[in-house]
Order: sequence, then C-alpha cells, then structure tokens
Amino acid sequence: MRLLSLFISVFFVLSNLATAQEENPKDPRAKSILDRLSAENKKNEALYVKFAFHMVNKQDGIDEKQNGELWIKGDKYKLVLPGIERYSDGSTLWTFLTEDDECQITSVGNDEDETSFSPSQMLNIYEHGFNYTYEGKKKPNGVEVDQIKLFPEKGGKPYHSIILQVKSSSNQLYRLIVKGKDGNTYTYTLSEQSPNPEVSDAFFTLNTDDIGDVIDLRE
Repeated sequence: MRLLSLFISVFFVLSNLATAQEENPKDPRAKSILDRLSAENKKNEALYVKFAFHMVNKQDGIDEKQNGELWIKGDKYKLVLPGIERYSDGSTLWTFLTEDDECQITSVGNDEDETSFSPSQMLNIYEHGFNYTYEGKKKPNGVEVDQIKLFPEKGGKPYHSIILQVKSSSNQLYRLIVKGKDGNTYTYTLSEQSPNPEVSDAFFTLNTDDIGDVIDLRE
C-alpha cells in the first residue's frame, strides 16, 4: 500500500512542482514539461482518476493487476480498489476492508503506519528534491508521451527511480512507473481523468454505522 500511497501523493504535489524545480533546476527539457504539467493541474480544484495498477517482480514470479478509482479535492481523497476503500477528509483516515466488513480509523499524520500519509507527508516526495532527465518521446499503447525519469537526491525512499509519462497533446499524466528497491515495479496507467467532479465534502467521509467491525485507533 505504501507505493500506492505514493501514486496518490503525486496528484497532490504536481501543483507544487514548479516551486520545487526552481530551487534546484535540472534537465531544462524535463523542467519545461514538468512546468506545463504543474500548470495543467493547478487549473483543477478537484480531480477524478480511473487507473490500472500493475505490479511485477520477475525474480519472485509476481504479476498482479487491478483497477482502481481515485477522487481528490484539496487535502481530501477517496480511493477504491478491489477489497479496499480509503477515505480521508484531511484529518481522519478510514480504511475499509470490504470483504472482511472491517474498518480501521486513524488520524491523518498521527499514526505510525508508513503506508498512511497526511498532506504534509505527501509533500515529502519532492521536499528533498529530485534529479531528473528527459528520456525522449515514447508511444505506449499508441499514446504519444514525453518521458521523464526522476531520481531522489537522498536515500531512505522505498524506490530508486520514478518514470513519468506525460501526454504530449494535453500535458496530462498518462503513466507513472515506480521502480521499488524491493525488486517490484509498480505501474499506474491512467485510463480516464475528469477535472472538477461535483463531489461534496461528505463524499470523503465514511459512515461506519452499518460496518460489522470498527477499530478506532485515534488517540
């Protein structure tokens, strides 16, 4: 779940890319694309994303696929995957295991589960900076993209590199590939993006009255 959290965090920090890059500019071509991506995302107060998740570890024979949906509004989000739903209103995080009819409730930023994250923790993806380089035009699934490879300047991350594929025609993120230090490769392909979906703040909370097992871990 930690690398999936990284995927979510990318959408929160894309609007902050320009500031981070100005402090430590790298490849000018890559920076130009990231600036446009940042500008595109700043237009949106909210975002809906449908994506395909693919995890591969050739050494361990792992090849897993699943589809998911993500809604983001400010520091709030809702994530839906097979068997799990996560809701966050910015202060409280609900993790609902649908098959087990179990929900865990934690305070955002106050739990010790490294797979959880608050908006401030999300910013860590760019807080310490990245080296990045432009890798040219690619055409995955017939979609023309500009590919940028990022490397964290400091250690301690669960990954050693991140690949962003940005649609050349629309400056939208098409694919995110995370190369994990555990040998796993996590690929997130965005099949649909809808800016500014009409969702209320209540959409990002979970009513637990009808859930069988509710574990409240808030202090």
